[in-house]
Amino acid sequence: MRENVPFWNLEIDSFKMGATESMGYTMKSEHAHHHYEIMFNFSRIPFRHTVSGHVTESDTPYILYRAPYTLHSSSSLTREKYRRYLLAFQPEILTEYSGICDLGKLKGQASCLIPTDENQMAMLEPLLVRLWWAHCDKSIPRRAWIGILAALLCEINALVPDDLPPAETAPQYIQDLLYYIIENTYENLSSDALAEKFFVSRSKLLRDFYTATQTPLHEYITAIRVSRAKYWLSEGMSISMVSQRCGFTHESAFIYMFRRETGMTPGEYRKNLEQNE
Repeated sequence: MRENVPFWNLEIDSFKMGATESMGYTMKSEHAHHHYEIMFNFSRIPFRHTVSGHVTESDTPYILYRAPYTLHSSSSLTREKYRRYLLAFQPEILTEYSGICDLGKLKGQASCLIPTDENQMAMLEPLLVRLWWAHCDKSIPRRAWIGILAALLCEINALVPDDLPPAETAPQYIQDLLYYIIENTYENLSSDALAEKFFVSRSKLLRDFYTATQTPLHEYITAIRVSRAKYWLSEGMSISMVSQRCGFTHESAFIYMFRRETGMTPGEYRKNLEQNE
C-alpha cells in the first residue's frame, strides 16, 4: 500500500472528525501532528502502534490518545475490515474552553492506549455521532458542540486505567521547542544551537527533552526530518530541494542519512512509491 500520509493534517483548523470503514491500514513510518488526536477503534482485529519507537499491540476495541508533537504510527496486522472514528483538535480548544474541556488523567501523557469492549464502545458511539453532526451543522453554536466534546472527554477518562503511570511534568519551553523543530527542519538543529536559542544549558535541554518525550533529542530530530522528507518526496519535490528543507548543505549527506534510516535512497523510495500506486 502506498504511504501517502501528510506529516500533519494541513486541513485542520481547530477541530476535525471523521469516520472510516476500511480494509487494512498501513503507516510505514512515525510522524507527528500539531493537534491532539483520539482514535476510537470498534473492531476486533490486531493493530500495532508505535510511540517514539515503543511498540504496543491490541486485538480488541480500543481508544488511542496522542498528544501534539508525539512521534507515532499505526498499522493493522490483517486485511480484515475495521471501523473507527478519528477525532482531532488543536490545543487552543482546551485553552479557550478551560474548565469545560479537560483532558483529566490524560493530561501530560504523550500517548495512551485504552482497551475497551463492545459494550463500552456502544455507549460512546451516540456521543461520537452527536459530536460529528453538531460540528457539521453550521447553524449549531460552537459552544454547543464543545459541550459534547467535553462530555466525551469525561467518558474517555472514566475508561482510563487507574494504574496509568503519572505523566512527567515538562517545562513549557519544551512545547515551544517541539513546535520549532517541526517548523524549522532546514535550520541548524544541533543541541548547542537549540540550547542557545531557548536560553538553557545543553545538558538541561537534553534532560528536559528526554523527560517530556522519552526520546533522545537527536533521534527525534532525525525522525522528524525523515518523515517530512518522505512526505515531500511523495509530493514530487526534487531530492535537492528536500535535502535543503531537511537542513543539509550537501545532498550526499542527506542521501546518506535517509538510506541509513530507511534502508533505501530517496530515489529508490520515490520509485517504490510510484510502483505501488
